[in-house]
Amino acid sequence: MASRLFAEKGFAATTMREIAERSGLQQSSIYYYFKSKDEILEAIVGEVNSLVLEGFARIARDGGSPGLRLFRTLRLDVTMLCGLPYDVNEILRLPTLQEERFAAYWKERQQLNDAVEGLLAEGVAGGELVEMDVRLAALSLLSNDEAVQNWYRPMGEHRLVGDYEPHEIGEFLASMALQAFLVDRRRLSAIRRRADELDGRV
Repeated sequence: MASRLFAEKGFAATTMREIAERSGLQQSSIYYYFKSKDEILEAIVGEVNSLVLEGFARIARDGGSPGLRLFRTLRLDVTMLCGLPYDVNEILRLPTLQEERFAAYWKERQQLNDAVEGLLAEGVAGGELVEMDVRLAALSLLSNDEAVQNWYRPMGEHRLVGDYEPHEIGEFLASMALQAFLVDRRRLSAIRRRADELDGRV
């Protein structure tokens, strides 16, 4: 609810009382968990990066080809974003996020971009993935993940993408991306099966 208020009214104009009311809580209850709006915003943006970076670290430990790790990373990113209870794009547009205290958030965001770029470069060098501009490809993939979440979030009669679950959207986008980049597209099925095994989906 706080994220929606920040997007609607702006961070500065939103009060803790309004956050409490929109959440159906007493104002004292909000202050029990958060001392200020700043702490609420930090918790929101921190969640976005930490979930994906933790997942990426796990994927790196599991190993496998660059294509396999890329598929799992993209699937995780889209699934996580579509499962959030707020539109991350609304949060990222807040001018407050440009302040110095959010430097750690942007650093972590860059780490994710660098990790995807690294996977693409490794895949190209090893001959698994087609030649490409890996920097632009990484930016496009991660931007696409966030854009899909933007279309997925509206509820009720305004939902444009039907009744898909987040994991279904993640599966589709990761498959679409990898199929476009694989030198041998026939490997996609095997990669998906192995990803399912590693992610406990079988």
